[in-house]
Amino acid sequence: MAAASTADPRASQGLRRSIGPIGAALSGVGIILGAGIYVLIGEPAGLTGNILWLAFLLGAILATATGLSYCELATMYPEAGASAAYTHEAFGPQVAFVCGWMTIVVALLAASTVAIGFGGYLAELVGGPERAFALAALLLCTAIALVGPGETVRVAGTFAIIEAGGLLAVIAFGLPHIGDANLLASTAGLGGVLAAAAVVFFAYQSFEQIATLAEEVHNPSRNLPLAFMVAITITGVLYVAVAVVAVSVVDADALAEGSAPLALVMETAAGGRAADALAVGALFATFNTVLLSLATGARSAYGMAQRGLLPRILARAHEARQTPWVAVLVGGALASGLALVGGIGYLAQVTNFAVLAIFIAVNAAVVRLRFSQPSHERPFRLPLAPGRVPVSAAVALFGAVTLAAFVELEALLNGIATLAVGIALSFIAVRGERAGAS
Repeated sequence: MAAASTADPRASQGLRRSIGPIGAALSGVGIILGAGIYVLIGEPAGLTGNILWLAFLLGAILATATGLSYCELATMYPEAGASAAYTHEAFGPQVAFVCGWMTIVVALLAASTVAIGFGGYLAELVGGPERAFALAALLLCTAIALVGPGETVRVAGTFAIIEAGGLLAVIAFGLPHIGDANLLASTAGLGGVLAAAAVVFFAYQSFEQIATLAEEVHNPSRNLPLAFMVAITITGVLYVAVAVVAVSVVDADALAEGSAPLALVMETAAGGRAADALAVGALFATFNTVLLSLATGARSAYGMAQRGLLPRILARAHEARQTPWVAVLVGGALASGLALVGGIGYLAQVTNFAVLAIFIAVNAAVVRLRFSQPSHERPFRLPLAPGRVPVSAAVALFGAVTLAAFVELEALLNGIATLAVGIALSFIAVRGERAGAS
């Protein structure tokens, strides 16, 4: 790769391949499940009514189509930079910087704001200052991420099992209520379903972070596609089932008004103690999201620094543990600063727009590279590509553009502002890359 020459080999010792197929798949489940589903179901229920499950199904279809694009690209370029690396190959350094910028911004905002959510859950359960709990969670997650990828994946995998267990409990207690509501009843037609899908896609959006583990996964050409597909399938089935159960147990309008909709479902179906148990599960979910957001955000920064798009100090890896320690520390510090000033509302507004913008760029990169690098080895190759254009990438492009059109105006404006900052910084970054290459 031409871009590879821009990386200073002295800047990094390389990352350790210590993650197997099961660890990669469990990490993927943990990355996707996150904390969103525990609080997310309310707003889209108000938009769709009982047909809420269709919004989650549409989100799963878009995630699957885009995930297939990531599979092809991640096996072509198994780099921690992920989206930034793919768009660098397809469109050059400026688009790559903007794509990487949006990825890192989302990761840092997710880590900081979900840490505040963790602090709020813990403060409600045991009492105490939620911001102090948030900072403690960020400090502990930073320490775990510094220890090594294997340790991070073990913790994340364990917590992912607990998270999935909480959702399975909701499904189990809600099963007897299926049939109590008309699951085809809709309050706003197709427009409402698409608007809801634009909201619920937040619950899927982190799957692209699986690609940032490319340099630490054994046999990435086999295990990365496996991790993508297993993770998206498991979470998609769980989400659709939870949506069906939720509107069967609790009226959609009540779900929309509740601050903790899944806890309301559990309380209605199984009593207050079950709701408290679900709150404990939410603690694990929020902690896991913080950990994985810090880890994957650091790896995105590491990959961009390797390509000269960020300061090369961020491409330093610990000699013994082979973790991107500088990027982890910087990310932890920035996320902690953000946690002190809040930002939950901003994250909710900008994340989906940012992620959809990244997915548009990545799916476009798949198509572009089929023409610009047709002979490049593709260990995982998307099938069904009439005229070199993969059908799944075209579907994903159409879906991402469609959902972006249904993002709320305030979210759109905030997303465009974040994008504009990235574009402005990209001119500086590209000049730095060219200076380093000369």
